[in-house]
Amino acid sequence: MSDLFPRLFASFGMRGHELRNRIGFAAMSCRLAAGGRATPALLKHLEARAAGGAAIVITEAMPAARSAATPTRVSAFSEDALPDLAAMAEVIARHGALPVGQLWHPGSANRGQRAVDAVGASAVPDGLSWTVPRILADAEIGALCEEYAETAHRLQRAGFAGVEVSAAHGFLPLQFLSPVSNLRQDRWGGDLWNRSRFLRNILALIRERCGPGFLVGLKMPADDGLPGSIDPEEAARITALIAAETPPDWFCYSQGTHGWSLGMHAPDQHAPPLLYRALWRRMRQAAGGVPVAAVARINHPAAAEELLSSGEADLVMLARPLLADPRWAEKARRNAPESIRPCLNCNACWGEINKGSPIACAVNPRAGGRDGDGLAPASAARHVVVVGGGPAGLQAAISAARRGRRVTLLSARAPGGAARMESALPGGASMAAFLDYLTAEATRSGVRTQQGIASPEAILALRPDAVVLATGASMARPTALQGSSTGLDLRTLLAAAPPGGGVAVLYDHDHTPGTYAAAEWLAGRYARLLLVTPRDSIAQDVPLLSAQGVHRRLARLGVEILPCRRLLRHEGRRLWLSHLLTGAEEEIEDVDLLTWSTPRQPRQELLAPLQAAGLEVHLAGDALAPRLMLSAIREGAETGEAV
Repeated sequence: MSDLFPRLFASFGMRGHELRNRIGFAAMSCRLAAGGRATPALLKHLEARAAGGAAIVITEAMPAARSAATPTRVSAFSEDALPDLAAMAEVIARHGALPVGQLWHPGSANRGQRAVDAVGASAVPDGLSWTVPRILADAEIGALCEEYAETAHRLQRAGFAGVEVSAAHGFLPLQFLSPVSNLRQDRWGGDLWNRSRFLRNILALIRERCGPGFLVGLKMPADDGLPGSIDPEEAARITALIAAETPPDWFCYSQGTHGWSLGMHAPDQHAPPLLYRALWRRMRQAAGGVPVAAVARINHPAAAEELLSSGEADLVMLARPLLADPRWAEKARRNAPESIRPCLNCNACWGEINKGSPIACAVNPRAGGRDGDGLAPASAARHVVVVGGGPAGLQAAISAARRGRRVTLLSARAPGGAARMESALPGGASMAAFLDYLTAEATRSGVRTQQGIASPEAILALRPDAVVLATGASMARPTALQGSSTGLDLRTLLAAAPPGGGVAVLYDHDHTPGTYAAAEWLAGRYARLLLVTPRDSIAQDVPLLSAQGVHRRLARLGVEILPCRRLLRHEGRRLWLSHLLTGAEEEIEDVDLLTWSTPRQPRQELLAPLQAAGLEVHLAGDALAPRLMLSAIREGAETGEAV
């Protein structure tokens, strides 16, 4: 029991099972399976969350039917997968957590090219890929319900304590529930009773097939964000109907659907914590005593404790927080929340999955199947000097110190580097918390920090055995402005804090979240902001879930976006652009500010003199090559472990 979080660590009984606390690892796609089979990386990923103290570990969504098969998810619908499923259940259960498999069918939901083999309730296009599914026949729908039940029974035979049926995020059960995507006039469509028949049948058949001791959870939206679809009123009606007819063992409410509301299911750093608590409260009233699990933007144990103590939820499901730190629950139980590695809510994890890569985390360098790997202790005493106090430098220093190295960190300013500047922009609170964590963790790990400008002589005077240069990078001046003193790069501008004015132009040759946070900041200081980019649209290097928010916020602020343009010249208060597709020149008058966010150039001035002095020198982060936070943290860890 935790003194700080007694409700969070109170046990909870559920259908004959005793949960050791109220914390679950929520289903989270990870792309760690291969060929429909479990891999060692997938098993390690699941085991780490169980070993970290979660009471329930829910697998990523697994295909409940053959028509949902995909090679990067374990083929739970197939008897051939039974050994893999048993291995998954065992690595979870051996640490005292309940293994739960999520059952999934995408239907028409697709984020890539239009799927030619998609099935659905009606011939309504998916909101993202515009996939139009083949309409399922009556007999096929009944057979799908049977497949769900058979897959659940297979999981039961493999040692799983239960399943969670996914009827969220635009997947097939939600396509039946929603009057927007279900236009049928037969027994599977029309009024709510018929539209919910597919889901109710699945739940009833699983219960019948697996018996009373098997857990059956349900994930659905309390608001899918699509006009005319599942709003809170409709969600409450669905909840009450299912609770009375085929009650699950818990409802878990995750918002959004395929389309412009997809980002609702993983709100990013611009959203406030616990932003859905009013929805959870309302659904709990409709649930008729069925436990309600809250999910999304529950980062801190204190927030989870508040939810449970107020009666707004019975359980908390954590996905991104347990990816960032699989030992989140254990650290909270030990009354040490300050040692939890905080999630940025940046959705880099989702971005990796969406582009076809295995899951990764911007703050956890071991995510994606390496959690739990121990650091090899240092074989000999060495003094490692890390130059640069940004995220890569801090992580390198921490990793080296944890191996047993003596580490000195040289930082030109307060630890955090250029990321500290970004943390002061809109949505930057999560970044500030992470930088504070890294700084404190460096101190806890025994890193000695010195502030000031590092020179070759100062570094040599420390008599290091190895040096890590994490000195960052500088924004390059746009080609059209070479040899000119006009304008300021975005980082210099932010440090100068301009007073504001009439017209500002931001040249976006970067396409990362920090640029758009700065655009919001500028829009609050200038009467008119033009965002100019050589690409055909903005935010192309931002994960889709967060990119939707970028577009929405900039549109609300009235920011004018000019795609397919390059800078030609800037004279006084006049700026000329060239349209990359037509070659036409455009003139913008009365420009009070020109700034840019451009590809960066690594700062490597210290490399040659240190190598000439015979030192072992490693480059990390932007000093090696400009990169995103995810790569910088991972590289910092790998470098710190190697020196």
